[in-house]
Amino acid sequence: MDSINNDISIKRIGLWRFKLFAEQYIPCSINEVFNFYSEAKNLNLITPPFLDFNILSQSPSFISESTIFQYRLKIHGIPVRWRSLIKEWSPPNKFVDIQLRGPFIKWHHVHLFSSLGDKTKITDKVEYIVPGGALINNLFVKRDLLNIFNYRKKALNKFFS
Repeated sequence: MDSINNDISIKRIGLWRFKLFAEQYIPCSINEVFNFYSEAKNLNLITPPFLDFNILSQSPSFISESTIFQYRLKIHGIPVRWRSLIKEWSPPNKFVDIQLRGPFIKWHHVHLFSSLGDKTKITDKVEYIVPGGALINNLFVKRDLLNIFNYRKKALNKFFS
């Protein structure tokens, strides 16, 4: 295992391919948690300010399978546009988003939600391919993703506490 940080790990699975795994428990029902994720504006609440993240557009206006998002963010101060597609939408248990255009060669993010009585387990599984492979991942991407997912974890805990 390349890195573990508060139930967040990143493993190398090829020369340029990596898998991120993150897991956390929220003291709310699965429907409450999934409803939070169903509102695109809430992505701003769980994204660190250093990314200067903005949703530029969403089509259609409600999230469903085939919804396309366009974002603008900054990575190390460099403006980046990101276009993603909701490839699968299965409320309240799962959704999958993929990058259509952005900083990665591949970004495939599976969001899983499991009901555990009065709690919900949130699991993120991201498979990504980085331009520049392991070198760029080790210099920048891995640290950035750990920071982003740790921020997300803290923000979700704060929001649902």
